[in-house]
Amino acid sequence: MPIFGAPAVRVQSGLITIATYFIQHAYLKPIIDFRSSDASFIPLENPTTALYIRRDNNKRQTLVNVFDQNGQKVYTIERESSTSPVWSLLSFPQRKEVATIRAGFFLTAVDFHNKAIGLQHRQVNSESGITVGRMRTFYLDDGHKYGWTRGTKYLERFVNPGGADEEIRERVAKVRLMRQWKFDYEMILDENKVDVESALATGFICMLSFWGVGDITETVGPTKLPVTRKDEPVSENAAATAIPNITLVLDSSNDADLIVEKM
Repeated sequence: MPIFGAPAVRVQSGLITIATYFIQHAYLKPIIDFRSSDASFIPLENPTTALYIRRDNNKRQTLVNVFDQNGQKVYTIERESSTSPVWSLLSFPQRKEVATIRAGFFLTAVDFHNKAIGLQHRQVNSESGITVGRMRTFYLDDGHKYGWTRGTKYLERFVNPGGADEEIRERVAKVRLMRQWKFDYEMILDENKVDVESALATGFICMLSFWGVGDITETVGPTKLPVTRKDEPVSENAAATAIPNITLVLDSSNDADLIVEKM
């Protein structure tokens, strides 16, 4: 029954939190993401976007705020009551509904609204096995299978899933817990390879029901992303070849030599 969905998810998350805490303190973290696969992995090398997902201190069970890397609130995730498994992802401050997120015990899905790329209903499934490990998987409109991993918290895009050594898993996003025992997550992603709101909505389901908050955290602060202007391409040797404009003002009564050397 839907009324029991949200409380059951909280109990599930609590058990996962406790299990994760003891597993990590017993130095058994590799078993969380254990898998034996011949797939090739492409690392997440150039993330373009960072989001910070935190419960609101005044409405902890019904409101989650999402901030960008500049500390500006860009989304809210809300529900009517603590017993409802249905959340709404809204842009901020426009409050335009982006997606409806179903995060129940038996049903996890996202219904996207007003997406230019044509996304609509997407089911988020549980998947486990020797080759895939433990994942929450779904499909996007590009036809690729995507999956959030259990321990490393990567979002991977599958090419030729189940194809043994022909399978490719490209990591396009990553989540990490910022503060132990707190619903406070960082998500970094490559916006050129995955839709931000798709990653946020599906990742939020995993935050509620798949990861818990028992991870040992390191106080390293937010991930520093490279700063580039999106409207201006930067070449590989831009930093080395750029020559600044320099204005020199000389006193005409001073006959000192001016020497300019190229380093």
